[in-house]
Amino acid sequence: NKEEISLLEKHIAILEKDIENVIASHQDLKKKSELLKSVPGIGKVLCWMMLIKTGNFEEITEPRKLACYSGVVPFDHQSGTSIRYKPKLSFYADKSLKSILHMAAMSAIRLENDLREYYLRKVAEGKNKMLVLNNVRNKIIHRAFAVINKQKPYEKNYINNLVTS
Repeated sequence: NKEEISLLEKHIAILEKDIENVIASHQDLKKKSELLKSVPGIGKVLCWMMLIKTGNFEEITEPRKLACYSGVVPFDHQSGTSIRYKPKLSFYADKSLKSILHMAAMSAIRLENDLREYYLRKVAEGKNKMLVLNNVRNKIIHRAFAVINKQKPYEKNYINNLVTS
């Protein structure tokens, strides 16, 4: 089994290097990859998944659509006069993207940043930890789209010039 594991690890390393070479060879992919990796919690795997699932941010152009596609947004279940059920995630959600977003959110709340402060504040207010973690996933998606749309790396203490004017 150890030989099989080491062989699989070598194959994974080769595939990762191939992916990095493809991204490095395309100027647009390289720029977007660098921008995405500037967001707290986004590493190389989530960066690659977002580039693939959004079609290089050309097929899915809005953060709310990606949040819905990845299963971050819960849906209410009600029909006419029926009793409301607990909001649940869509059965059709992309579970692989959701799991990677979950790992990104877990990573983000371990770092010293505003997502950690948000998480701790909401948990202290009595919110369910998984609900807050889901909100962190949503925030990561929105921040990823913000850096892609503005073509500027993520800034921790960003000041909007329109608000201060």
